[in-house]
Amino acid sequence: MMRVAVGPFYALSIAAGCVDAISFVGFHQVFTANMTGNMVLLGIAVVSRFGALPVTIGFVFPLVAIVAFIAGAVAPLPLFPAGLHARRAATVVLFEGILVAIAAIAFALFHGPVVVPLCIALVSFAMGAQSMVASKAGLPGISTTYVTGTLITALTRGLSHGATDEHRRDAVRNLWVIVAYVGGASLGALLFLAFNRNVLILPTLAFAAIAVWLDRRAFHS
Repeated sequence: MMRVAVGPFYALSIAAGCVDAISFVGFHQVFTANMTGNMVLLGIAVVSRFGALPVTIGFVFPLVAIVAFIAGAVAPLPLFPAGLHARRAATVVLFEGILVAIAAIAFALFHGPVVVPLCIALVSFAMGAQSMVASKAGLPGISTTYVTGTLITALTRGLSHGATDEHRRDAVRNLWVIVAYVGGASLGALLFLAFNRNVLILPTLAFAAIAVWLDRRAFHS
């Protein structure tokens, strides 16, 4: 029986946390993987139009991120009519790396009012596509970008009455995904300190490596 290997999805979780931290620091405090955070920011921004709040948040950037993420999640759907396909999943992740590479070049070399929203759109689209690949893998609770859902899945599968050994193994796996995401966020912050506006170049290389990993090792017996 062939099963989906979880290793590449740990790596994608690290990458998602990394680019989310980079986006928050570099793209005016907007997330590109964590859409729950963007929806909170969007709600605050809407209310701030009606009165003064102790924070100033624009609604354009969170909205761009949400729309691009949804578009990215929808785009690869025709490639997976019957669950995960390793070669197609690898292609999506490679395309994801190309989008992040374009954002990396734009952020490193150009300045102006269009650069940040362009980078937000490119990276959010990539994260949406990545989330769909993770969803098609069928690994319970592992979306690589939706950490809150992963935590709840870990708790319900690991602590619920009558949980089986398989459920407990899933719960441990879910917790490792959360650790990977948080570790990736820390790595993203460190990379920003070290490389500033050149920071997205390393995540681009990571996506290319993960694409090869998915293509060759997505399934195991």
